[in-house]
Amino acid sequence: MKGPVWFGRWVNCIMNILMCALLATYVLWTVQHVPGNEALPILTPLSWFVSFIDSFFIGMFIGDWIPALNWGNKLADGLKLKGGFLRHIVSVAVLAVVMITCVSFLACYISNIQTLGWEGFLGTWTMVYPVLLVLGFVLEAVTLPLAFKIATAISGFDPAKAPAPEA
Repeated sequence: MKGPVWFGRWVNCIMNILMCALLATYVLWTVQHVPGNEALPILTPLSWFVSFIDSFFIGMFIGDWIPALNWGNKLADGLKLKGGFLRHIVSVAVLAVVMITCVSFLACYISNIQTLGWEGFLGTWTMVYPVLLVLGFVLEAVTLPLAFKIATAISGFDPAKAPAPEA
């Protein structure tokens, strides 16, 4: 559980725990408060746990297979942002769009397609997606640097001190 690969996995795991807890809470809270749903058992500990687990495993898969943060860094490089706050915002914006879009879409699909059909699934997803995107961006912008520090401590790998890759 050491080295560069595990550094990435630890960051992915930490960020998905936070992001999926937010996603599960917001989506279930929103659906619970749709008129007519107030008395239904939608936001329960069990439904939250199931929603969290679904989205967490989707997020881990997406995070391991889609290099969204690298895409964000490449965009920041293309914009000639050398470092600091603006570079972080651009990289996290790309990360948030990819992760929040993919995870929320797939988790909402899994949870709703069988019972609500395509219209119900798309209606639910489009209802929660804009707020999830904003909340996810803020969460990732604030917590990603901390996730890097924790992953560095656990994996023993610090990407800031790693040799530059060969061109």
